Amino acid sequence: MTPTRTGGANRDPDFSGDVVLVTGGGHGIGATIAVRFARAGADVSLIGRDREAMSETQGRIEELGRRCLALQADVSAEDEVRSAVAQTVADLGSLSILVNNAGIAGPTRPLAELELDEWEAVLAINLTGAFLCCREAIPHLRAGGWGRILNIGSGTGKRPLVNRTPYATSKLGLVGLTRTLAQELGSAEITVNTISPYVVEGPRMERVVSSGAAERGITEEEFRAELVAGSPFSRGVSEEDVAGVAMFLASDAASNLTGQDYNVSAGSIFY
Repeated sequence: MTPTRTGGANRDPDFSGDVVLVTGGGHGIGATIAVRFARAGADVSLIGRDREAMSETQGRIEELGRRCLALQADVSAEDEVRSAVAQTVADLGSLSILVNNAGIAGPTRPLAELELDEWEAVLAINLTGAFLCCREAIPHLRAGGWGRILNIGSGTGKRPLVNRTPYATSKLGLVGLTRTLAQELGSAEITVNTISPYVVEGPRMERVVSSGAAERGITEEEFRAELVAGSPFSRGVSEEDVAGVAMFLASDAASNLTGQDYNVSAGSIFY
């Protein structure tokens, strides 16, 4: 039976019968999204470099009674992406939703002090990785006659974050990829959208705050206050906030939403 993928006020859509591939699914936003889809009935394939973290997420998903693969791969390596997507389809039977979440924070230093390999490493994971995963997934999404691609971007770049140029560039690059790819895939009933979180509470944000404060010569409290100063709530967001938007955009309720960039920022970002 084809799932309706429609939810209600207090429940997620039903994704029974769907297979979701989440890159960077071992921890943070990726793990939260992966578990949320599994809770809604989907089988999940995780791609990442941290085998231990993915194993933990896999265990949480299997406890929910869903199938889950944990595939160790570098999303910037073409052959590894091709193999991981092929194994996902071979073992789980199909692929209908791709979540490009894998990303690295990169250095926190002025651009004039960056080495070329530092710049290229961030773009390779954050932007080229999404390109490779999209390219390998698209034939399988087309084969199913329906699909969703969700790219996890960032508010960084839209709201400048000093000394984070590689990261900001890579995440804004995802917006361009999203808008163009949405036009290419619309006739196949495949939507492509970006979710741009800003100040997501968790270990990664703690590292960003620590390194940013040290580089600026201010306290961590001062740096964090600057980050959330634009929010009418004076706060950041949670991983579950981001996952909730992902669930909506993958649902039938969002079938006419494509090529968009959705800020999850507690009101800090408006474009």
